[in-house]
Amino acid sequence: MQQTFDLYCGVFAIPEIRQQFKFLTYRVLEWFSPDNIEKLVIRLALSLLVLMVTYLLIKIISRLLDRFVRDTSITGEQEEPGGKGILSDSFVRSVQVLLRTLLLYGGYFVATILILEIFNVKVISAADLKTVGVTVLKVIGILVGARLFINFGNLAIKQIFEKHGFKEEIIETRRSETLKVLLRSVLTYLVFFLAVLTILQIFSVNTSAILASAGILGLAVGFGAQNLVKDVISGFFIIFEDQFSVGDFVEAAGVVGTVEEVGLRTCKIRQWTGELHVIPNGEITRVTNYNRGEMMAVVVIGIAYEEDIDQAIYVLGQESERAFKEIDTILDTPQVQGIVELADSAVNIRTIAPTKAGEHWAVERELRRRFKYALDRAGIEIPYPRRVLYQRDTAAEIKKEPLLSGINDGEPAQD
Repeated sequence: MQQTFDLYCGVFAIPEIRQQFKFLTYRVLEWFSPDNIEKLVIRLALSLLVLMVTYLLIKIISRLLDRFVRDTSITGEQEEPGGKGILSDSFVRSVQVLLRTLLLYGGYFVATILILEIFNVKVISAADLKTVGVTVLKVIGILVGARLFINFGNLAIKQIFEKHGFKEEIIETRRSETLKVLLRSVLTYLVFFLAVLTILQIFSVNTSAILASAGILGLAVGFGAQNLVKDVISGFFIIFEDQFSVGDFVEAAGVVGTVEEVGLRTCKIRQWTGELHVIPNGEITRVTNYNRGEMMAVVVIGIAYEEDIDQAIYVLGQESERAFKEIDTILDTPQVQGIVELADSAVNIRTIAPTKAGEHWAVERELRRRFKYALDRAGIEIPYPRRVLYQRDTAAEIKKEPLLSGINDGEPAQD
């Protein structure tokens, strides 16, 4: 055996490589020598036993964890049918996945350490293992605490919106959901940012430099994206204050139309002629909403100066009462207020009528039509622009003058 060993080692010409190969080959042959073969078999058997026990423990603990989570979910559904418990299903599932992952990798990591100890291979000392374990537990505690804090914050946001008392309508529900999602996102990003900073401090990372860099970067981004920040902030207050919602007929940024979408950065308003305007929220400085509360239809009718004003007011009043009975969008009997202007060729009489939100234009058109027919039936003239031409006959004023000749009557002609 020694001759064979020397023959193998003589293949390498470089002395250093030959020495290293000789040492490794000697160790391998020593392991498989008759004296150590029994120890090697025992070590392999112990390693296999460690792997089997680790696998069984991981399976058993995983089953117990799944059963505990299932029992907790059933109990939570029975106690909180509305799903308003502190621990939501998503949080429980996240913790479950985290624990199973830690159990799997942690179990096999410990098994690997034990197997290396069986083979007398020192990879990590007991003190180092303790330090790593404490660090891992701190990181897990921070992550779980951050997730728990986010869950408490989401529950508080939900309670605040329910206490605020939003109406059970599509628009109100959409606005409420938009605000809740926005606040939850801000809370989640803030908490996890602080959690990451805390974890970096555990690993002795200088977080002051990171915060300073983040502040400078945020300042640069703020200066470079002023319009974007302005649009987002304006959009938040538009949604929070409910200045207008989807379906409202508004006038904003010089555009009049129906709101089709309200976002954090832009709003989409479709004009009545079909054009869709996408307006950045930062440009909306003034909003006129035609869908909040009662509106007033105003109709001005002119009659000729020669007509009876009292008769015209009476006719308009009778037609207004008839219109109130027949038109559902009119909330109260229209009032004929009287003369509002003595125009060049007409006496203008104003009538007002309270209407439902956004219906005053249609009511004005219908009242004008009805007033025209009513005045026609009463024989009251509605003036229109006219021009009167006066032509003077000058033919009678033309006098015939005698023609001048070279001889005067009764006198001879002179040279």
